[in-house]
Amino acid sequence: MFFYYIYPGLWETFFSGLGMEPIISRPSTIKTVEKASQISETEHCLPNKLFDAHLAELVGKVDMVFVPRVLSTIKNHLSCPKFGPLPDAARADIARETKVLSIEIDESRRPLSESLMLLGKQLKSQKSQIRSAINSSLRAMDSAKNQRVRSQKKKGGLHFLLIGHPYVIYDNFIAGPILQKLEKMGCEVELISFAEDAPAKSYILWSTANLIYHTMKTLSREEYDGVIQITVFNCGCDSMMIDTYRSLMKEKNIPFMYLMVDEHLAQSGMDTRVEAFVDSLGWRP
Repeated sequence: MFFYYIYPGLWETFFSGLGMEPIISRPSTIKTVEKASQISETEHCLPNKLFDAHLAELVGKVDMVFVPRVLSTIKNHLSCPKFGPLPDAARADIARETKVLSIEIDESRRPLSESLMLLGKQLKSQKSQIRSAINSSLRAMDSAKNQRVRSQKKKGGLHFLLIGHPYVIYDNFIAGPILQKLEKMGCEVELISFAEDAPAKSYILWSTANLIYHTMKTLSREEYDGVIQITVFNCGCDSMMIDTYRSLMKEKNIPFMYLMVDEHLAQSGMDTRVEAFVDSLGWRP
């Protein structure tokens, strides 16, 4: 669930290529959140809670659940340390009565194609079939990523860039209401693209944080009227990066707003903050 949007189209194409029928859990809703609050650890961040609820939704309906051990999605970068133990946590608790299929994804040690080959061998597929599935799935992923590449021109109205981790900004429950509110106000909203596989190196070793950082360094006031970051309560990475993002936008004279979401936040309060931010842009000289 966490890195489903980092690898768009990859997993369903790969498993289909091996003759399997992939089942994708439904989009997050308020019922997903209610389920998460019942079964997940209270100290987890919201995406981790939603992961548990999505996992519970699939248990009993499939022959196995796929929970990769994601350590690094970009060479020489790190993923959130919470992702490493997810397969073990799934086996020990929510999916303890279901087979958990897993593979270690660590781009710092081996490329994704090699990890896919190991996954195919684990499923006892023929090498020729695995190679074909790998080629098809990588093409599908590249095609999906290219469709997300950010535009370079404003089309009219206020134009905002929405930044955040992919499992935050692409989740319907977390970011959906904010996107809908902005659109109702006549704003254009563009989600940050994760199509770039290898951003320039920096002191930031977290993969998505470094990509966000370098994307923000390329922005100009002529392209964007503002940047909105959506984060979730208890995200350690974002708590470390917020001042860096805010300072960078201040240097570029681009308005910046930071929105934190958790399962208890009322939509009316979020709407008020969005309205105030958009209205305040009319006061700028």
